[in-house]
Amino acid sequence: MYSRFKAFLFLSGLIFLVVGLIAHFQGKNANAASATLPAAAAEKKPVTDTSTAQARAAEPAAKAAPQDLSAIPENWRDDIGVPVLCYHQIVTEEQYRERPTPYAVTVKQLREQMDWLAEKNFYTILPNELLAYVRGEKKLDFSNGKRPIVITFDDGNNDFVNHAQKILDKHGYKGVLFIYPTYIMAHKKRSMTWAEIQAVRKAGHAIESHTMWHPMLSTMSDDEQRAQFVDSKKMLDQKGGANVQHLAYPFGIHTSASVRLLKEVGYQSAYTTFHGGNQVGEHPYLLRRFLIVKGDSAKPFAQKTLARSLPYRIVGSEPGAVIEGETTLKYLIPAKLNKENFKVKVFSTTQNFTYDPKTGEIAVTIQPSKKRLSVLEIVYKENGVEYRANMLLNHKRQAGAQTSEEKPKKKKRKKRRPKHEA
Repeated sequence: MYSRFKAFLFLSGLIFLVVGLIAHFQGKNANAASATLPAAAAEKKPVTDTSTAQARAAEPAAKAAPQDLSAIPENWRDDIGVPVLCYHQIVTEEQYRERPTPYAVTVKQLREQMDWLAEKNFYTILPNELLAYVRGEKKLDFSNGKRPIVITFDDGNNDFVNHAQKILDKHGYKGVLFIYPTYIMAHKKRSMTWAEIQAVRKAGHAIESHTMWHPMLSTMSDDEQRAQFVDSKKMLDQKGGANVQHLAYPFGIHTSASVRLLKEVGYQSAYTTFHGGNQVGEHPYLLRRFLIVKGDSAKPFAQKTLARSLPYRIVGSEPGAVIEGETTLKYLIPAKLNKENFKVKVFSTTQNFTYDPKTGEIAVTIQPSKKRLSVLEIVYKENGVEYRANMLLNHKRQAGAQTSEEKPKKKKRKKRRPKHEA
């Protein structure tokens, strides 16, 4: 256990680099949005009815017409999707100056962002509602400019009760807290208490799992992953009064075993850290979710929130499957698109691909890698709008193999000593 914990600490640095790169490309390539955050939105009366979201979730769902979710609908552009925002720490300006971290957002930032969402007619939904939507079981209200959104907070920081909850209450918003119990058990200065978690749940916010102790799942055996899922749910249900059914992958990292085990132990959906709004037909265990960070000023925040998705279906493999050697990955995306408008990359490296406009099948050949993880990105640009899909790639590390993405290290030349004259 101790050796695995040391490995976790070592690999966390790598994962934060991967997640940071994902956040960088999300912010850099997101669609331009004309909206900006107001410096100070008009004050609204506080909402005192804390059961709004729970009541709406309990209402009979507006049934959607049955459809084949394995196919990409022809009107996919009309489904603008449901964005999911991911926050970590909410801090004061003084706290940020004392301990700056890119994953913190200031109280002022959060207030302005929530004011902007309210001004743009966003309303919050909870994971059960989003799941029903992507399954095609429930219609959500997009009328008169309304847009649903899910607002999530990771880890279990008491920033939520100290700062975020009051800001959400102003607009009648409900949040989702993805918590890993060992953080609560450690009684850290910034961690919530079980009493706070229970009170937050009773106020209408959702309590869900972030595993037991926030490991990198791709380094764990099936039994270890299963324990992370089962134990966290058990403790959050018993100590926090929750009814956990959904999970956020730590660092956004998952494997095919993660998806299979989550289904086996009763989880209904899981969240990544990838681009775009969630559309009808989205894989319920690969839900898209944006990291919101300190660098997200008004324009990047609007761009992330309004970003468009390219729908895809995995063909002939499983989500998060381990890649061994050169591998051709196939996906079903919308048909009748112009191949010239695609950009396909693994991080910043352009990839060769084939696309059949009749069937919508795209095939990308991935080369061996010494890296444990990489991200495949497919971007389609049309009429100034970018539609994006991201896929996590787990690699079986090729010891000693030189790949196209890795250059050989240059040998250091020994400096010659100057010859002294006799």
